[in-house]
Amino acid sequence: MRRRVLSLLATLAAVSPAAAQQAGTFEVGLFPQVSYFDKTLIMVQGRTGPGARLGYFFTDHLGLEAEAAWVPAEGANVSHVSYIPLRARLALNVPGGEHYNFVFGAGYVHSLYKRDYDLSDGGVTASAGVRLGIGEVTAVRINLYGDYMPSPDNGKDNNFNWGIQPGLSFLLGQPSGKVRDKDGDGVPDAVDECKNTPTGDKVDAKGCTIKDSDGDGVMDDVDQCKDTPAGDKVDAKGCSLPKDADGDGVMDDVDQCKDTPAGDKVDAKGCSLPKDTDGDGVTDDKDRCPHTPAGVKVDEEGCQVLFEKTKKSLILEGVNFATGKADLTPESQAILDGVAESLVANEEIKVQVGGHTDNTGSAAVNKRLSAARAESVRQYLVSKGVAAGRLTAAGFGPSKPIASNKTAAGRAQNRRVELTRVN
Repeated sequence: MRRRVLSLLATLAAVSPAAAQQAGTFEVGLFPQVSYFDKTLIMVQGRTGPGARLGYFFTDHLGLEAEAAWVPAEGANVSHVSYIPLRARLALNVPGGEHYNFVFGAGYVHSLYKRDYDLSDGGVTASAGVRLGIGEVTAVRINLYGDYMPSPDNGKDNNFNWGIQPGLSFLLGQPSGKVRDKDGDGVPDAVDECKNTPTGDKVDAKGCTIKDSDGDGVMDDVDQCKDTPAGDKVDAKGCSLPKDADGDGVMDDVDQCKDTPAGDKVDAKGCSLPKDTDGDGVTDDKDRCPHTPAGVKVDEEGCQVLFEKTKKSLILEGVNFATGKADLTPESQAILDGVAESLVANEEIKVQVGGHTDNTGSAAVNKRLSAARAESVRQYLVSKGVAAGRLTAAGFGPSKPIASNKTAAGRAQNRRVELTRVN
């Protein structure tokens, strides 16, 4: 008979939503308790009596419960016993599905044995059960309990009682305004036609997932271009934004030069702006001297200004030689490249290359060294395209100082190569 009752209750639960445990809810339970006793108590097993439970849930998952039962039983020598267990425990609610949840508990039990017995035991209790919904407030709750008394009054070492509590629970005082939404999609279960929507899915008013077929980030319900190619950036309607194939910052719909080389600066039409290779402020399309050294003054054609109108000489700063020799250093050659470029562009200029030294050592030796260095510069300029007839070389030794030879700084200034315009 008991099995039939439990089967019926389970069938009812299978078609009804589970009554929800929520913070602030009271649970009032009524149940028959079927008890099985430790063998040391010498009591008839499987006796049944009424019981009641009161619980309060301070969170959706945790609560405190107190319960009591009265079970008439028979003890040794046909004695009559009233078994009265009193329990207090912490209860843990674990959601299991739409129609049920699990309840686990642990706490303290005080067991009384009255009438022909006069015993009381204290110990620990644990329980496990299931709550099956048959309405918004009402649920079937089936509990298994176990009570362990480590030092019972009957003098035995330990004893353990257990049993089953099938009954009804009423969940009262549930906070108003909390709508049941099993899948957490924001659509109440009462109108949700898709109650198992995967977590995170965007849903429509019926609670069903809205898809994004082309994966462009715009859901199909508002996407006006549902076949957007993968990787395209789209507008709010899901349609592809204009592309920039060459990555020059000008969209293809207005770009008149769609194959601009990477890194080129472009105009509003996406076409490359003229380059300025040497960075002298004159673009390459107008620059007659596209390799001018950095930092030198140039004319409107991008060539180094060698001679000002009021000054016909130019000291070649940075043009140096190996110690005691007429061999140009690599750094000096880079400077002379710009000079040669400017001279080639200005064919009317004729120049004397003058070599100068300080007064250290023999004047005769210094004169020969300065002449050799001047000729070395002249030959280098010729090798870069300057007509030989436009260049002369002269060595002046220490005869034309521009600073004092008494200091190292002054002597360094006197060791120089100087260009002088001769026409």
